[in-house]
Amino acid sequence: MNLFDKLLGVDDADLVNVKTMFGRTKVYDVRDGDGRIVRVLEVNGTWQSAAYADHSHDDLAFPYHRIFDRALNAPGEVTRALMLGGGALAYPKHLVTHLPEVRVDVVEIDPQVIGLAKEWFFFDRLTADEQARIHITCGDAVSFLHGAVERGERYDLVANDLFAAKKPTAGLMSADGLSLVKRSLTDEGIYVANVISALTGYRAKPLRTVQGALERVFSQVEVIAPGRDQPRMPDNNVVFATNASFSLAGVLAAAGPLGA
Repeated sequence: MNLFDKLLGVDDADLVNVKTMFGRTKVYDVRDGDGRIVRVLEVNGTWQSAAYADHSHDDLAFPYHRIFDRALNAPGEVTRALMLGGGALAYPKHLVTHLPEVRVDVVEIDPQVIGLAKEWFFFDRLTADEQARIHITCGDAVSFLHGAVERGERYDLVANDLFAAKKPTAGLMSADGLSLVKRSLTDEGIYVANVISALTGYRAKPLRTVQGALERVFSQVEVIAPGRDQPRMPDNNVVFATNASFSLAGVLAAAGPLGA
């Protein structure tokens, strides 16, 4: 399930190599195990986002983004979604191309990353309607959540992809931060987060921290961990949380086996 295992090599030249808010940022193309070209956004040595460079722009290159989609099996239609951490807009683009009624709010703190996403990651391949259903805010995720709660906005899905630095975002893991997440969800809404962590050993602390914090706020917390065959190696784990009346474990199981 780790995209790094599928790479064959990096093309000779970076398309972009600039300094942004969180360090040296590069855009370049690689090929996956099937020979398809994947365009990658790398920030400070960490892969932040990726998109296929062919015309399958709505395909998800990162396996953990495909795991995010399991939340869409929940009862009820997803019409409002919030993406915390925009990156190259891979998951928001996927949502608007697959769900014709969904509107996605995206919060990305780095204005240069927003510019790179629009210029280099095929935003122009979206239809005018699809582009209009993605609303991008340049700002801090916690501040955005404060404003959303004050305005009475509620989301069916809140997706947190702010873990690229390999540790949880402290503001969202605090009691106040998670209270904001909870209050921003509809009664049947689901919160989903990417957590880069091992499953056992000292490198498992990020996942234990996130899971414990969520269990103090949400009645149901479930983890999908692709790296169970190498539990001491960090991987992209996906944590789901909700206070919904339906069974979250049942929803995730109904999505079928990983890789399907």
